[in-house]
Amino acid sequence: MQQLFLPRYTIGKDALDSMKPIIEPYGKRVVLIYGEKAWKAAGDKVLAALKGFDISGMIMYGKEASWDNINKLVADETVRQADVLIGIGGGKCLDVVKTAGDQLKKPVFTVATIASTCASVTKISIIHNNDGSFKEVFRLKEPPVHCFIDTEIIFRAPRQYFWAGMGDTMAKHIECVFSAKNDVLDFASEYGRTISSLCYYPMIEKGAAAYNSIIKGEYSEDVEEIILSIIVATGSVSLAVNPDYNSAVAHALYYGLTVREWMERKHLHGEIVSYGTLIQLIVDKQWDKLKQTYEFNKSVGLPVCLKDLDLTMDDPLDDVLDATVINPELYHVPYKVTKEMLREAIDYLEDYKG
Repeated sequence: MQQLFLPRYTIGKDALDSMKPIIEPYGKRVVLIYGEKAWKAAGDKVLAALKGFDISGMIMYGKEASWDNINKLVADETVRQADVLIGIGGGKCLDVVKTAGDQLKKPVFTVATIASTCASVTKISIIHNNDGSFKEVFRLKEPPVHCFIDTEIIFRAPRQYFWAGMGDTMAKHIECVFSAKNDVLDFASEYGRTISSLCYYPMIEKGAAAYNSIIKGEYSEDVEEIILSIIVATGSVSLAVNPDYNSAVAHALYYGLTVREWMERKHLHGEIVSYGTLIQLIVDKQWDKLKQTYEFNKSVGLPVCLKDLDLTMDDPLDDVLDATVINPELYHVPYKVTKEMLREAIDYLEDYKG
């Protein structure tokens, strides 16, 4: 049996105005689960949009997308009695809410307050340990019912999330096409691989202009298009393709780099992944795309060398590369990616000038 879910979303500065008619058929008793900063940014608009609902609980999810935080929600009687769970925040918050909803078999709606990942529309959750280290990718039965993307809230969010989101989004196309190479694809995976071009080419064409608009505080159509690439295009690929095609070298190297405990404290997910994208392109000898991606990274300040990630050329990176080559993201790739190949690509990038 083949089953394909696609994101349902509303986008615009008045996107939250559509919450009531979309959520109401699922029930009137709702619990709001949010991140602290997200609530400060979006809380008033959410409460105004849900006037007339029975808001039976308002819960801050915690700090990590961990099983401890998920299990606290699952055990909370207010959550258990709710008709609907509404997650408001970034990826970690939404992954907690999605997983709790999955465990309780309750419909989940999301309010994306930053454009950094596609977590608000996907049916996977990235689970961490309480110390922030990666634990597992948990697969859900269904994605959120609907995602509300308020462009005004996202435009006002710290710009580094949008910046990192661009890097993570571009990787989706590069990794998906690479992982699916040489395979005979079913309709859903072919569909997702085709959609993945919307994660890459709009970024090359309009990403820098969109980011400059945010820096200047001037909203533009380019900003909205890139928000859609980061959240909806990437999410559509994630939902459509065989899970084997969702990631490859860029994300495996990300997980490898995060064995350095300070890495995620100093750098954002998509920022680190964008460096891994360059390494993957070198490993696979995709020189034209390497040039395009390198030039884009340079234009917006995403990493192009070890120094940009607070690493040095004389660092052997043995712990990083050992963790990379055994990461599950490399279980399904067109050829074996070795530690030596990665080190050679890293050294090549240090001398690369575009």
